[in-house]
Amino acid sequence: MGDGLIDAEGHRHAMAGLLPLETTFAERRLHLGYRRATLCGDGPLGLAGASFGGHEFHFARTVREGPGVPLFACADAAGRALGTTGLAAGRTIGSFIHLIDSST
Repeated sequence: MGDGLIDAEGHRHAMAGLLPLETTFAERRLHLGYRRATLCGDGPLGLAGASFGGHEFHFARTVREGPGVPLFACADAAGRALGTTGLAAGRTIGSFIHLIDSST
């Protein structure tokens, strides 16, 4: 969904450009675990503060992020804050988190 993707060999490929960011597989790092994700702002998934359970499993990492609003404030399964993740630009949203459920 981003502007570009850098493959494992370091070659950049243009992508859809729906979100102002670029990701890489050239410097792989495992991100794995259950997450509690809370919406940072109002959007297609609900109002700011809505909370979701999810899972993260990926090796890519974001190397450039342009203007936009963070999508989620994240915590791990033990409740430790992990900062923000994902991006919202207009009505387009994206993150590495696979949502499992919503919570109230």
